[in-house]
Amino acid sequence: MDWMGAAAAAGRIAGASAGASSAATRAEETLAELRTLIPYTGTTLGAWDPTRGRHVTVAGSGYRDETAESLNGKGFLADKIGQVVLGRGRPTRWRDLPFAPESSPFFERTLAPCGFSEGMAAPLFATDGAYVGLLNVNTDSARHPDDAAVEMVHLLSARFAEVVRALVAGSDAPSGAVAAGEFPEHRVVLSGLGDCTSLDAGWSPSEELRTALSGGPAEVAGRFLVWERGQRWPWHVAVDEAVPALPVTARLAQRPVPGGLSRRELQVLRGVADGLTNQEVAAALHTSPRTVSTHVEHVLAKLQVRTRTEAATRAHREGLHLREA
Repeated sequence: MDWMGAAAAAGRIAGASAGASSAATRAEETLAELRTLIPYTGTTLGAWDPTRGRHVTVAGSGYRDETAESLNGKGFLADKIGQVVLGRGRPTRWRDLPFAPESSPFFERTLAPCGFSEGMAAPLFATDGAYVGLLNVNTDSARHPDDAAVEMVHLLSARFAEVVRALVAGSDAPSGAVAAGEFPEHRVVLSGLGDCTSLDAGWSPSEELRTALSGGPAEVAGRFLVWERGQRWPWHVAVDEAVPALPVTARLAQRPVPGGLSRRELQVLRGVADGLTNQEVAAALHTSPRTVSTHVEHVLAKLQVRTRTEAATRAHREGLHLREA
C-alpha cells in the first residue's frame, strides 16, 4: 500500500475508534478498519493489568484461544521479543528484530506452529503518556505490515489506547471482569424442575440466564454459551459431569468468544453446526441468505478453518453452541 492509501486507512481507523457507539462495537469496527491497512490473519488488543503483571485480551479475532492467551501472557513479556518491543516503545515487526525470530523460545513455542509469515507487536500509549496495552498483528504475507502501515499504527497508538480504555472502563463491560483482569467463575445447581440455584454468596443469575439454563438433562449436558442482552461477553457454561438425570452442578464464567465471534455470528454458527443450509439459517434468523453467507465467511475466517464441517467440529469441541433464553 502506498503512503496515501495508508493515510486514508489510518483516517478510517481513527474515525471508527472515536465513534459514538458502545465500546465493544467501536473495538470491532476499529479492528475491521485495521484490516484495510494490514490484511491480518489474527489480531488482539491486550489491556495492561498491573495487578497481574500481564496483558489481558479485551478484543481480537483470528487467533485460537491459546495463541491469544500466549501473546498477552507473561511468557511474551519474559521473552527477548517482548523485551525488545516494550524497550523500543513502538511497533516492531519480526524483520525489525535485532535477531532471528526463530532464536526466541516464545516464537518457536507460540508463533511458529501457527504458520504465520510476519507479525508485529505495538505498545499502546495514551495521550497522557500512560502505557495502556498492546496490539498484536500476524499475517500470511511476508510483505505485511509494510513500512507505511507500521508508521500509521505508531501514529494511531493513542487511538487504539482509547479503545482499550473504553473496553476496560466502559459501561458495557461486565462488572469487574476486565478491570481486574479476571473472569470470575460461578457455580449453580440445575434441578429437574427448571430451578437454577447459585452456590455463590452474594451472586445470583438473572432471570434471562435462569431461563436459558432451565431444561432437561439433554439440554444442559456438556458445554454451551448464553449471551444475555446488553452484555459484552457471553456466559461460558460447563456442566461438571455428564449424568443421566438432574440435578447437576454447572460452572459459569463471562469471557470473550474464540476468534472474537459476535452474537449474530454465533447464531449462524449454531445453524451451521446443526447442519442447516444458508437458506434455512436465514429463515430461522429472519434475514437473507446473502447476509448469512457473509456471516459464514466471517465465521470461517475468525475460527481459522476452511469448511463448514471444520467450523461445526470446532463448535462442538469448544462448546460454541449459543443457547437463547
